[in-house]
Amino acid sequence: MKEDNRLFARILIPVDGSKFSLKAVRLARRLAEIQGSELLLLHVLDVEVIEQLCRLSNKSNDEVRADMEGSARAFLEDMSLEVSRQNIPVSMVLKEGTPHEVVLDEAVRWGADLIVMGKLGKRGVSRILLGSVAERVIEFANLPVLLAIA
Repeated sequence: MKEDNRLFARILIPVDGSKFSLKAVRLARRLAEIQGSELLLLHVLDVEVIEQLCRLSNKSNDEVRADMEGSARAFLEDMSLEVSRQNIPVSMVLKEGTPHEVVLDEAVRWGADLIVMGKLGKRGVSRILLGSVAERVIEFANLPVLLAIA
């Protein structure tokens, strides 16, 4: 059996559509080029944001969810192109839930060795009380987390 000496064979990249997500994807791509890693792009449809948008608009839960899902899929495709041009194995996942919880669950499920994410990623109005998604992921992660900030 061949031993795998890569430090980061599987890198999870939570993306939220922000410029910081793009920076995280580019950083993870560079690491993947060096390490020979595979990447997983993850976008989480935040259930709290969906509820807030339903309350603020005349749209149903299903309409809001469909709009957000369409935007998320387009963003994931764009980020995938950013990586796949370098012939790096990349997969995409779209899930729904509380972002930091889904990120941590997906890291375990997929067997990630590293999470690379942008420094922001706020959750709706409650961001003032709860902090950013990145802060929550760092607080509860059982694997290394690398933040892209510049």
